[in-house]
Amino acid sequence: MDYFFERLKQGDHYLKICPKQTCLYSLLIDSKVVCYTQLLIKLFPIFILFVTSLYIIWPIYFSWANTATFILFLIGLPVHSLLWLGNRSQQFLSPSLFTWYVEIDDVLSGEKSKSQALSSQPRFIDLANLLNKGFKKGGDNFLYNNELI
Repeated sequence: MDYFFERLKQGDHYLKICPKQTCLYSLLIDSKVVCYTQLLIKLFPIFILFVTSLYIIWPIYFSWANTATFILFLIGLPVHSLLWLGNRSQQFLSPSLFTWYVEIDDVLSGEKSKSQALSSQPRFIDLANLLNKGFKKGGDNFLYNNELI
């Protein structure tokens, strides 16, 4: 059970630090999942209230079991997304993303840190932190200006 809540915390942390740049939507699925998860977290309480009010207004047409099942389904959507993000944040980068990570690291800090990046295996959360650092330093067009896309 601790693993479950730890992954939820990691997913929430990854949700907060993942860069929200539209140029990343075509490169990383994480950016799309982050966008949809944030939308789910904002909207699912409204849907829960709507489903509950339908049960209260018309109990003949909407049974309690169906209402409870649908509410649990709605609660499960953002939880599932946070779990996916938590698992994704701890995965190691693929070889193609690793080379991209090294290129971005070289642009940000020069050749001196290349050996440090090669000695460790970066994870997706490390890539998100690096991209955040790049977007803070170079603006919204950081990847385009440095020809990293």
